[in-house]
Amino acid sequence: MLDVSQCAVTALRTVAPGLSGLSAVEPLTVRPGAVTLRPATPADEPFLRRVFRDAREGDLPEAHAVAGDPALGLRYRAHSADRRDRYPDAEVCIVLEGGEPAGTVTLQHEDGRTHLVELAVIAERRRRGIASTVLAGLLAAHGRLTVTVWEQNRAAQRLYERHGFAVVAEQFGYLLMATEADR
Repeated sequence: MLDVSQCAVTALRTVAPGLSGLSAVEPLTVRPGAVTLRPATPADEPFLRRVFRDAREGDLPEAHAVAGDPALGLRYRAHSADRRDRYPDAEVCIVLEGGEPAGTVTLQHEDGRTHLVELAVIAERRRRGIASTVLAGLLAAHGRLTVTVWEQNRAAQRLYERHGFAVVAEQFGYLLMATEADR
């Protein structure tokens, strides 16, 4: 189960490492364009579906993922169930840009390590540096990170490489990338 108060504090400190003394109930004033995080809630389900759809369309543009496509709904449910099974203690946060939902980040903390399960930005907010800002905050907060990337997702690979990740293993079409501290 997601510890919402911890996620909120962790998330806010992640993107703004200088913040201290935060509690999950304190309001946060967001300057226009600022990138922040907040814990995902059940009310975010439609947005999480949208992020999933956008990511799938970005991965396979010829698939033209449509919001009402029943197969897409099935894939989303299977994806969500798989993530819950594989990462039962994962923190899921909504990435905000200027206070508006722009993407998601999912982290799994285990044995002093943090695995970036997923970082996704919706299509119309891409290429603004949002993912890079979140990733820089995560690296500042955690230092040691790993991430698994689909080998055909070259844009994601370049993003992680720009932030000091390198491939440490390859299996079944996926690359395990890690920061220098975790190689």
